[in-house]
Amino acid sequence: MHPERQYQDGFEFRRVTPAEVIEAARKHERLIEGRIGGARFAFILHDLRGAVLSTLNLTDADLTGSRLDQAQLVGTRLRNASLFACDFRLACLRQADLSKSDLRGVSMRGADLTKARMREADVREAVLAVYRGGKPLPETFDGRIPDLTSAIAIGADMGESRMNGAWTLNADFTDANLAGVDFRGADLRGAVFKGANMQGANLSETRLHGTSFAGALLTDAIFTDAILEDANFRGAIMESSLIGRLRGKGAVLPGEGGESARPVMEVVEDHAVWVAAAGRSGARGDLSGRDLSGLTLSGRNLTAAKMAYAVARRLVLTGSSLVMADLECVDLQDAVLVGVDARGANFERAHLNGADLQNANLGLLESAEQPDRKWPARLTRARLRNASLRGANLRGAVLREADLTGADLRDAQVDGIILDGANTAQVRSR
Repeated sequence: MHPERQYQDGFEFRRVTPAEVIEAARKHERLIEGRIGGARFAFILHDLRGAVLSTLNLTDADLTGSRLDQAQLVGTRLRNASLFACDFRLACLRQADLSKSDLRGVSMRGADLTKARMREADVREAVLAVYRGGKPLPETFDGRIPDLTSAIAIGADMGESRMNGAWTLNADFTDANLAGVDFRGADLRGAVFKGANMQGANLSETRLHGTSFAGALLTDAIFTDAILEDANFRGAIMESSLIGRLRGKGAVLPGEGGESARPVMEVVEDHAVWVAAAGRSGARGDLSGRDLSGLTLSGRNLTAAKMAYAVARRLVLTGSSLVMADLECVDLQDAVLVGVDARGANFERAHLNGADLQNANLGLLESAEQPDRKWPARLTRARLRNASLRGANLRGAVLREADLTGADLRDAQVDGIILDGANTAQVRSR
């Protein structure tokens, strides 16, 4: 049944006033704190369209079947809440916490879920019936498919949630945590999972036409009977066995889809000419999406080269120039980048787990003509678990939300480094 069908046809929702919301929230707070006069925040089948509920603690609230389209719920705590068949279309749920909540049959079409938490939430199909006089109205029995079409869930944490059969067409899950999510039978056409953590996710029987998994972490993910035509897996981290099983099903897989079939060394040599001639001859090197695993490109001039989404595990780049190069979502796990000059380079969402970056220059690139113009090396959301950055120049480098777990930063220069939201657990700095 199409999710746009409304179970509330012919049913009159009672409008809730701002004063009622404030009073209910006050009593709910008393209940949570165990004080006298507390009562559960409960508005079942009510009209809360456009309501301002931001920052409220509504843990365990009951909003079953209610309308909250265009409501403001920024930072609202709705853990363990009953949100069965609620309407959150175009609602703002930024940084809201809906963990372990009942979201069966929910509509979140166009909702803003940026950095929201929905861990272990139940987002499966539901059937809602409206009762009158103790009996259900026959016309109100309606299957409700959860609808997240065009939702914005950038950086959301939905780990271990159940989204079986959900509609998520054109939704944006960039950088979201979707580890262990059950997507079985979901319609994910046109959705974006760029850089998302989807370890162990179940995507069996999903529709993935035009879906982008560029740079996503997909180890142990399941794709049994999924429709993969035109799905994009460039730069995704996947087991070679999974890549083999998906080959020939119409998807662009890691290491495939490069714009040029020319030999890698020919591209590299033409690029060196292009750099030396300031673009007047040769050709800018484009190795985007190519398979560079195990190659040796030590001492090569790859200044401003395009290498985004390349598979480059164990690539040896000792002493090479990567100044202003584009290495977004590149898979450089266990690569050797000792002494590289990567000032101003783009390593956003790059996979550098176990890479050797000793004495690498990841500092600021300064303009010769305009000394006040500087370009930092960008490693936002890069994965650098157990990487060696010993003796590296990291002055001014941007490592927002990067994973540096177990990285070696001994003797590294870190003046002005930006680590907002980065995971620095077990980092060695002395």
